[in-house]
Amino acid sequence: MKSAHLESRLLGEIEKVPVIDVHSHVPHDAPFATSLRDLLGYHYFTELAHSAGMAKALLDPETPDAEMMPALAEALRSFDNTVQYGWLMELARELFDFQHERLTRENWRELDEAIRARGNRRERVREILQKASLEKVFLTNEFDEDLAGIDGGVFVPSLRADRLVFQLTEKGVCESLARVTQSEIGSAAGLRAALEKVFGRFEAGGAVSVAISLPPQFSVFPVVEGDLDTAVGKAAQGKPLSAAETVTLHCGVLFAMTELCRQFEMPFQMMCGVRRGAYRHGVYQGCDMLQAGDTLRNLMPLLNSFPEVTFCLSVLCDGQAQELASYGWLVRNVVVSGHWWYDAMPAYMERDLAARLQSVPKTKLLGFYSDMYKLEFGLSKFNMYRRLLARVLARDFVEDGRGTEVEALEVARLLLRENAVRIFRV
Repeated sequence: MKSAHLESRLLGEIEKVPVIDVHSHVPHDAPFATSLRDLLGYHYFTELAHSAGMAKALLDPETPDAEMMPALAEALRSFDNTVQYGWLMELARELFDFQHERLTRENWRELDEAIRARGNRRERVREILQKASLEKVFLTNEFDEDLAGIDGGVFVPSLRADRLVFQLTEKGVCESLARVTQSEIGSAAGLRAALEKVFGRFEAGGAVSVAISLPPQFSVFPVVEGDLDTAVGKAAQGKPLSAAETVTLHCGVLFAMTELCRQFEMPFQMMCGVRRGAYRHGVYQGCDMLQAGDTLRNLMPLLNSFPEVTFCLSVLCDGQAQELASYGWLVRNVVVSGHWWYDAMPAYMERDLAARLQSVPKTKLLGFYSDMYKLEFGLSKFNMYRRLLARVLARDFVEDGRGTEVEALEVARLLLRENAVRIFRV
């Protein structure tokens, strides 16, 4: 009983902390839902529905609401045991006053109408943020994206590096980079000059970090300048690269971008362990799978080469949780960040959070980020994390005698806000 009272008191105070969400996919020009489809179209729901038997054709982005929504609402019955379903129902109650215990084929239009009505409010962004106790939300922006019009009081741009590092040989990427930077990209030096202009534009637009997702077996090593020249030249001309040249290009661009992180004093957020397109029968945005891999170990040349750069590391596979915590324990320029994607399940998070609090300096922990596509999910996702944080701090910090209740709340503030403010200077 003592633990329950302590946990409840901690949670009540933790809920008051305004959160800095350091990674999301919220589009700044359409940040909140204007229909139920904007919420149920989140890949968690479509991939679970498809996995449980719903026809893939009904989940196609082009399928009309009148066909997709009732079928998807019906499919929810197959996975109403999941935490994702809990997210949906919590935000429906808290943000749209939806009073039904279940979302069904019979009542989905009621929630849809409530979403559409609130979606017309000019002040809707700040309504959601206030209800969710979110102060700022980081975005994930492509290098050629227009940053004009982003509300800097709420949103913080981040440069997404995936296309630049891994897709420079794909049609149109080099051309787009040359166009937005007005640069000639035929050599390693030309590429670096173009990337520097991208960083300058993002810094001017309010960006404070760079973000990338890395495959499980990705290896990083310094490259020879002449080899990078050859690879960049062929990529710019649209010529095919050998396997060795492709690896050279990937590593060369990553090293160049990390050098620019040092120059512009931007932390590099790295999410490790995703196999893109692993499940070829999956629905839209529902084809990627996790794998432990060697990415963390293989990042060491980069970590050693740039001790001045802060690397905020996440893993997709729970099997790498101890390895990640050990990096935060040992490596000065590594921050342990969030619980990413498949790993953002309470059963995994609770254990990993307890281990991090026992092994990693509290100033090197970014507690959680939403990875959301619409602001509404910030409420239920962060509420999930707040409840876990209160439980772990009560049980493993205060009752274990490692700190007082006041000190536990100081730790919570570091994980939810203060570390992000300091690390990203927001």
